[in-house]
Amino acid sequence: MGRLFAVLIAVVAVFVCGCGLRPAEAPLANSDGECQSVDRGDPAKLEVGVILEFEDFGAAHVLCEVAYETRPPASGDHFPTWQNCGFYTEPIRDETAVHSLEHGAIWIAYAPTVDAATRDTIAAAVDLDGHVLAAPYPGLKHPIVLTAWQRQLAVMSMADPAVAEFFNQQLGRVSETAPEAGVSCANAIGVPPEDPDRGFANAEAFFMDN
Repeated sequence: MGRLFAVLIAVVAVFVCGCGLRPAEAPLANSDGECQSVDRGDPAKLEVGVILEFEDFGAAHVLCEVAYETRPPASGDHFPTWQNCGFYTEPIRDETAVHSLEHGAIWIAYAPTVDAATRDTIAAAVDLDGHVLAAPYPGLKHPIVLTAWQRQLAVMSMADPAVAEFFNQQLGRVSETAPEAGVSCANAIGVPPEDPDRGFANAEAFFMDN
């Protein structure tokens, strides 16, 4: 994770002009434009089966890792690149996933220890719509945590009735909270299932073309 993030920062330095950002605009950058270390903290234990509502913590594009108020984060500043939706078997970055949430995506974080049947059920849910992404989340206090912009739901299984309610209220263009609800959740960073960082090497060309 640290090595890949260092690669991202190096690439960002090249395409900053293309996306209209300066290192000094990143809230975690010091006066020299360097990124400070971030204390991630542990994911919180949530009330199971209850859709939680969070305040909007902003949506600025930044060049450094973000100290989010919650983990998995439900809004906030994020990288200029979003995470391609799909089912991942490797962890993804909070900062790219939050950008996907901004587009109206639902992010299904699952404990790395869930069984194969649970993973298959999650993968089937991801296949239903192009605005769903899923990935293992180390330290998660529940088997499954669904997150949308300003909304979050912890469940023991995808069979919980609250899951369908969450999808009906938060997915894609239906979302009333996501700042860019319905914008594409593809053609950016990551190739499911095993390569969530694919595309960082081409970040400069991506931003020049978009």
